[in-house]
Amino acid sequence: MNRLTLRQKLWLPLVLSWLCLLLITLWSTWETRTLRLEERQRDLQNISESVFSIIKDYGQMAQDGKLAADEARAQALARIKMIRYGKDGYFSINQTNSVMVMHPIKAEMNGKDMSGFTDPAGNHLFEEISRVGKSGGGFVDYLWPKPGAEAPQPKKSYVLYYQPWDWCLVTGTYMDDIETAFHASLIKALGLLFGVGLLMTVVVVAVTRSLQRQLGGEPAYAARIAGRIAAGDLAVPVETRSGDRDSMLYAMAQMQRELTGTIGNIKSSADSIASATKQIAAGNADLSQRTEQQASSLEETASSMEELTSIVKQNADNARQASTLAVNASDIAVKGGEVVGRVVETMSGINESSKKIADIIGVIEGIAFQTNILALNAAVEAARAGEQGRGFAVVAGEVRSLAQRSASAAKEIKDLIGDSVGRVQNGSALVEEAGVVIQDVVTAVKRVTDIMGEISAASDEQSSGIEQVNQAVNQMDEVTQQNAALVEQAAAAALSLEEQAQLLRTAVGRFQV
Repeated sequence: MNRLTLRQKLWLPLVLSWLCLLLITLWSTWETRTLRLEERQRDLQNISESVFSIIKDYGQMAQDGKLAADEARAQALARIKMIRYGKDGYFSINQTNSVMVMHPIKAEMNGKDMSGFTDPAGNHLFEEISRVGKSGGGFVDYLWPKPGAEAPQPKKSYVLYYQPWDWCLVTGTYMDDIETAFHASLIKALGLLFGVGLLMTVVVVAVTRSLQRQLGGEPAYAARIAGRIAAGDLAVPVETRSGDRDSMLYAMAQMQRELTGTIGNIKSSADSIASATKQIAAGNADLSQRTEQQASSLEETASSMEELTSIVKQNADNARQASTLAVNASDIAVKGGEVVGRVVETMSGINESSKKIADIIGVIEGIAFQTNILALNAAVEAARAGEQGRGFAVVAGEVRSLAQRSASAAKEIKDLIGDSVGRVQNGSALVEEAGVVIQDVVTAVKRVTDIMGEISAASDEQSSGIEQVNQAVNQMDEVTQQNAALVEQAAAAALSLEEQAQLLRTAVGRFQV
């Protein structure tokens, strides 16, 4: 089959169709002939059975004594002799010894021994009838003269045997009409076959020409071209008929040209993709490394920010504590200023009291001086009194001694009071200076308190800001980690794209442009 051309392959089904139609026609007409023969045989059987029942009826009447045997046979023969069916159907009776008992058409045969009779074909007809009859009945084929026909015609007879009387009931019918109908039907069928076959031939010729125009050449040639193109050989020449613009081969040539251009573009694109993917892969690798470094730096920054946040929180706590201590110190300084003020007032009072004591000491010195004068005067007077004034002189001496001692003590007290007054004055001056300093301290402490409050507020704001920065750094760290993962995915995708580009180059490389 592979060696056949398209025309041969298209004509082969036509030839096979011719043969099949011929076989079907012959089989159909032969089957019709067979059916007609079977129908004719059934008709012979049915009518023979009907006539055979007449013989059996008369035989039964003879057995029953209603009729004599000869009379019964004579009446049966008379009835059967008169029976006709169809155009030329009749019944004859002969014995198994081939003696003709009754023939309604050829009376000259009655009573004769027909064992030596043969038909034109050489068949011993009556011996065959006797044999078939004794075997239980059946059909016998032979040739027999037919009125109006020049030569004997084929005839089929059916034989039934009535054993009590040794009669073979024979009836037959000519089969030439069936053969004539068979030949007529065969000629008609062959004519119809010729018409249908001619129509099929015209259709096949038209289809063949249409297919050849559509294909543009032999399918085997197109298959070879398609196979070479499928194998990657795009340089194979495709031969088409001149003026061909619609056939499959022309479309294949167009496809070859388009594929050549497309494959060339794909090769160029594959090379560009491969180069670009290598650059992308290198860039992704560098970006991945930088992203990892950035992620590491952000992790360190996040850790430092956490430590800084902790330190700033601690500083804020310390600033709040310092602010509290400064407030307390301010309160204490204010109280100290008040105490120093009271000390200054006290020192002023002490200074005034010291001055009063000095005055009193002066009075005491004057009193001691007067007492000493009086004691001296008393001693003078005692000396004048003599013995009477000796005791008074002793007293005056003691008084003088006491006065001197009082004067000396008063002087010492005065000196001490003077020194104390000087010290009190110095202390008062120092206390005043201390009051001024403490006032300055109070002012400074208040300023420090205000500054520490501002520092505490700034520390809180700084702590909040650093916390936000820390959160932002953590978010940046997470985003950087995600970016690193995305970069790795992009690197994997770029690697896969590079592999696909290489596969594409390999796949396209098999085409010869």
